[in-house]
Amino acid sequence: MVDLITQLSFLGLQAEGTTEESDNPLLKISPGLMIWTLVMFAITLFIMKRYVFGPVGEMIEKRRKDIADSIDQAERSRDEANALLEDYKTRLVEARKEADSLREQGRKEGELQRAELVAQAQGQRERVLADADAQIAAQARSAASGLRDDVVDLALAAAEKVSRRSLDDAEHRRLIEEAIKEADLSTVSSNGGSTNP
Repeated sequence: MVDLITQLSFLGLQAEGTTEESDNPLLKISPGLMIWTLVMFAITLFIMKRYVFGPVGEMIEKRRKDIADSIDQAERSRDEANALLEDYKTRLVEARKEADSLREQGRKEGELQRAELVAQAQGQRERVLADADAQIAAQARSAASGLRDDVVDLALAAAEKVSRRSLDDAEHRRLIEEAIKEADLSTVSSNGGSTNP
């Protein structure tokens, strides 16, 4: 500090030597002014430290703490979001598996219903075919008995023409029985009844 004062005084003397007319009080070394400047600087520093630097430092520290808290909260939020994302992915995989199992179950049930419907249709077809066979057999029997009656009538007509006489009922019966035995209508009824598709 003493060196600073001597250098300042040296500069001041040089400035006086070059310009004797300049009487600037700021360029002159004045120990009283220097002391008062240092006292004012110390008072200002004390006031600044007490009323400005303290609250400003507290505000800066509070802001630093708020920023650190915000960063921590952002990290927690990011971790929670990652956990939720993993949970969502897990649930999505489970939902896909469940949907696949439901689809597979529906397909199997559909196949079972299809097989049941096919079996029912097959049974109904068999019943219809059996009914048709029974109807055909009944119609064949009916046709055979109708044919028998026609054969009997023809045989009677032929017998009347041959004998040129009228026969009584007993003679009619005997001739009919003989004609039926000779005609062998069993082949006609079996051929008529076995017409399968």
